[in-house]
Formats: sequence, structure tokens, C-alpha cells
Amino acid sequence: MVEVSPGVVAFVRSDEGANAGLIHTADGVVVVDTTSCPRDMQELLDAAGVLASEARLVINTHSHSDHTWGNQLFDCPILAHRLCRDKMAADLSELWGPEAIKEFIAEREKTEPDWACEAREKLADLRVTLPTEVFHDRQDLDIGGVRLEIIHFGAHSPDSAVVWLPEAKVFFVGDLIFEGRYPYLEDAEVPALIAALKRLPQFGAQSIVPGHGVLCGEAEIAALLDYLETTWVLTADHLAQGRSVETAVTDPRYPRYAEGHAERLHERNIWVMYTQLSRNKESNL
Repeated sequence: MVEVSPGVVAFVRSDEGANAGLIHTADGVVVVDTTSCPRDMQELLDAAGVLASEARLVINTHSHSDHTWGNQLFDCPILAHRLCRDKMAADLSELWGPEAIKEFIAEREKTEPDWACEAREKLADLRVTLPTEVFHDRQDLDIGGVRLEIIHFGAHSPDSAVVWLPEAKVFFVGDLIFEGRYPYLEDAEVPALIAALKRLPQFGAQSIVPGHGVLCGEAEIAALLDYLETTWVLTADHLAQGRSVETAVTDPRYPRYAEGHAERLHERNIWVMYTQLSRNKESNL
């Protein structure tokens, strides 16, 4: 739990999942993301000495479960981009239904029994709770004397948004940034993510809270950009030379953004880029 500015707290959960935030105002607290389950979110509130009933607003930066499944603790409005609510509603009727979650845990149990046991305990009382309010391009708010700008960026996922506090110069950027670990690109458009990362330094933030990893700054943004741009260019070259993705992933020239950390995600990112580049090539024929 780090106070990144007076009244602004970041929960940096490098080994536990997605980060979250609390913004104290004269009218109550604003919560940025709610972790992957009610129990985890409750532990963060307890650590901060805050009651869920004190929340004036919850903001979901995007729909992924590790940022939204603690929503049920809160009775206040929950704000997100309209695509976030749409995606959560669609997932609730399919992937996030109670039976689907049970089946997913049972499948993971075959190889990760300890993980499955913990997941059952954490998700026993889960009620996936959708955002109650949505915005389109941006929403500017003044809550208890604190100015907030919630801006749709897309890029990591179509619904991704950031929370900018212009007076404190604190930036909650959600999963636009994975610090110290390979980014998750399954729902991303890589060129859009690269463009989004190039926009972030323009805000002049003094503290950047990533979706995963420790607090960061422009150096970490530059490192992630280098990884994405170099990997994209190398993958495009493999495709242009007619090489398969299976061959591409063996290329030792690929940069390593998070050496030793979930290398399988690095290989998966090459697959994602190869697929996107192939799709772009076909659409231009």
C-alpha cells in the first residue's frame, strides 16, 4: 500500500495480481479497479482502514476479471467505458457463468490442484457485478474537491480506460502497462497499444500506477515500447519471408522484456502478433 500523493493510495500487488487504487475525497473514496475476487478487495479495504460503504464511486479500467470481480462489495455507482459493460455482460452469459467457472477450475485442477483449491475458496460467493454507469470518449468529474479525468484509450482491449488526476499528477493506466512482466495481448491491437504508450508521457505524470507490477515512469514505458515495437517488426519480417509462426518463435533475435518471467507469454505474444499481421495482410489484398 503506497501513498503516491496525499490522499491517493496505490495497492501494488506484484505477486498477487492486478493493482488497484483508492482516492480519498471530502465526499468519500473513489476506487480504481476491484481485483479478481471480493475477498482480495476486502483485504485491501481493511488494510487501508476503509469501509466499502465509504466508496462514492468505483471505476473499472476494463472488463478483465482480475480488475472487476470485486465489484460486488460496493453499492455505489460503478463507472466504466460502455464497451466494458457490454463485454462483461456477454462474458457473464457464457465464460463467467457459474457452471463455466466450475468447469474451468476443474480443468485447471488436473495440473494445478493448489491453485484450484484456492480459486474455489475465493470465488465461492462470487456475483459478477456489471458497471452501473458508462461513458464514451471521456468523463471529467469533480468529487469532493478532487478532479478526475477518465479517458478511453482502447489498445490493451477495446474498452480500456485510464484515470488521470491532473492536480496530483497521478496516472492509473490499467493494463496499458505491465511492468516487469510480459504484457497480455490476447485482446489488444498491437499498433494501437504502441500508439497509446507513446501518448502517456504527454501527461507529465509524477506517479504512474500500472495494471501489473510496481510503480513506474517514462523509463519503463520506453522499455515496454521497445519490446513491442521490436517484436512486431521481427514478426512482420518472418511473415514477409514466408516463415511459419512456429519458426518465428525460435528466433533468438527477439528481445526479452521480462527475462525469466513467464516466457510462455512471450511466445504467445509472437503468435498474437503473427495472427494480427496475417489478418492485416489479407485485408490489404
